[in-house]
Amino acid sequence: MLSALHDMLGAVRAILEHGMASPWVIALVLAATTLLLEDLAIAAGVALAAQGMISWELSFAAVAGGIALGDLGLYAMGAGSRRLPWLRRRLPPARQQWARDQLVRRLGSAVLLARVIPGLRLVTYTACGVLRVPLAPFCAWVVAAVLLWTASLYALSLAIGRALAETLGLPMAVAVALPILVLAAAVPLVRALHSRLRREPT
Repeated sequence: MLSALHDMLGAVRAILEHGMASPWVIALVLAATTLLLEDLAIAAGVALAAQGMISWELSFAAVAGGIALGDLGLYAMGAGSRRLPWLRRRLPPARQQWARDQLVRRLGSAVLLARVIPGLRLVTYTACGVLRVPLAPFCAWVVAAVLLWTASLYALSLAIGRALAETLGLPMAVAVALPILVLAAAVPLVRALHSRLRREPT
């Protein structure tokens, strides 16, 4: 796994160097990658920054910006779905108002929890759009949640990556990307194990 990751990073670096890609092009690629796989974008961002292909500041800004735009896209998707007749029939005005009031009252905790708990973001952020939660406070909470989340993962990757590089002799780019990749692989495994244990009779 480590050798494959190292080979992949080497190939990416060779492509970027031969293509003479500027840091801004790399930043755009990182931002676009967040729309597909956030974990991969974060791992690539820290790895490329560790290799000196892009500054840490620009790497962080690209990844965090892409993640925030994706979150706002979920809100926009929810807002756009209000035009669907079947959805309007299932959300009578009185019920919408009650749900909106509850979500607005707990908007900060809802956004922060959705950011850190896998599976909640799509439902929560789309619901905010469907229920027309005020956009300005929603954006503010999303930006705060994304900055905290991304900064924490970057700091975690750098701290653990440095230790791995020193103790195991791993290349720095591989060492800093490894914690995020392991975390990304562990989350679905833990969820699958938890689901399996719940299904088993006690």
